[in-house]
Amino acid sequence: MLAALARLFLDAVAPRRCAGCDAVSDEPICPHCTVAMAAMPVPSVRRMRHGSAYAGFTFDEPVRAALHRGKYGGDREVLEDLAAMTATRLDGPRLFTPDAIVAVPLGVRRRRQRGYNQSDVLAHVIASTRGVPVLDQLGRIRDTPPQSARDEATRRSNVAGAFAWSGGQLDGAYLWLVDDVLTTGATAEAAASVLGRAGASLIDVVVVAVVP
Repeated sequence: MLAALARLFLDAVAPRRCAGCDAVSDEPICPHCTVAMAAMPVPSVRRMRHGSAYAGFTFDEPVRAALHRGKYGGDREVLEDLAAMTATRLDGPRLFTPDAIVAVPLGVRRRRQRGYNQSDVLAHVIASTRGVPVLDQLGRIRDTPPQSARDEATRRSNVAGAFAWSGGQLDGAYLWLVDDVLTTGATAEAAASVLGRAGASLIDVVVVAVVP
């Protein structure tokens, strides 16, 4: 009740704006941007070391702006909408329902700054559409500098040894590893390597957007 009243007050003094185009909108992503996003082609599947990578969208507007709002602007509802839209666009002859879903974890400092892990928000929505659990035993054991503006080799060395699995053996499980954006794939492959060593047989990466 208090949250709803606070939302009504905020809408009165500072109306909600679309995360994609900044127009006044009752929804986190306005109808115009929703239609524009639905018309975007689904990106091609990318081969990865431990499986394949599937993206709902390319990292273009208005997806880029919406992800930025959800990741840095504290707007979980935008992330939930993006995850739901992504889930409807996941397809492929080898993309089966996984045994479980794992989110790429954030370091302690960034999670404290943002208040949540954006990949965890995405993972829970996508998992709910497939009726599978989210496993939370993948952790980031050291904070790493931001990956943006780094070349591929530097990105890989940056995340080497950054993840650890604290759960039991995965016993041949087929997993989806969920993140917000795929660029070179260095972060996803570092995390997937840990899951593979824990016994996962196949790890497909699922993201909202891929950088072309």
